[in-house]
Amino acid sequence: MNFRKAGLIIIPVILVVLYFLNNKEVELNPAVSLQMHSISTSGGEIKAVIRLNNPNLLSSTIKSIHEKFMLNGMVIGIIDNELNQGIPGLKETEFPTSIRFSNEDYQKAIALDSAHADRVVMVIDGEIQYQNLFKPGKIAVHQSAPVTNDTIQK
Repeated sequence: MNFRKAGLIIIPVILVVLYFLNNKEVELNPAVSLQMHSISTSGGEIKAVIRLNNPNLLSSTIKSIHEKFMLNGMVIGIIDNELNQGIPGLKETEFPTSIRFSNEDYQKAIALDSAHADRVVMVIDGEIQYQNLFKPGKIAVHQSAPVTNDTIQK
């Protein structure tokens, strides 16, 4: 009978401890890593790396990533991934993504800001949904970085 009473006390204590060690929000690292290169005579590709930091003791699950990629305000690609990918606790995890675009779209984006044709600004907007042990959450994504490259056909 003593084991039963001890169990009735220990289990709620463990659940409370797990809750407090796993209720932090997953964080998006603000550093944007972008690489742009030509993949054919008619288009190019932009590779981006999404870095997420999980400050919780246990792992979290990235449910979905919905992002819109814009060059100089013009949408050139949308990522809509349903991942259900676990990320370990107390670590930073990277998700590589890429967007392909045509040279025609690239030229239109440059024409929007022709004064700075050598420097194009990439803006990434969207949201990332995740699930911790006890609650779901969303990360709002709004990042921007300059993209410079002269290998895209002009």
